[in-house]
Amino acid sequence: MNRPVPAFVALLLVMDVTGALISLGTGLSPTLLDALGSEARLSAPLPMMIVQAVLAFGTTRRNRGVAAVSAGLLAIAGVLAFVSGFYDGGYDDPRLTASLRLFQIALVGAHLAMGVFSGVRVVQVLRA
Repeated sequence: MNRPVPAFVALLLVMDVTGALISLGTGLSPTLLDALGSEARLSAPLPMMIVQAVLAFGTTRRNRGVAAVSAGLLAIAGVLAFVSGFYDGGYDDPRLTASLRLFQIALVGAHLAMGVFSGVRVVQVLRA
């Protein structure tokens, strides 16, 4: 049962890249690096995407400590992805159309779901 977290992170990475391309195509971000940076509205910043991929790999390790810590950090990241939108202006951006806002909601919801799956993984590892 250690595969749902990496699969969810892979889905998030696809959504993040898609969101960055949408941001670029709609003029929400002037460059791809901006669309993947700290001002991103429809994707996680590139460093976060890299960390999520590494941690997703960590959740599949046989070493319980590595798996539990990786999953725990991903669970925290899922919650922080949601909370950060309240503080960085992401949810109040007037440039977001209804369809862009819908994508943003789907992305943030997927981050929260990844956090839940990661929390379940922590419990699984600790019970093993």
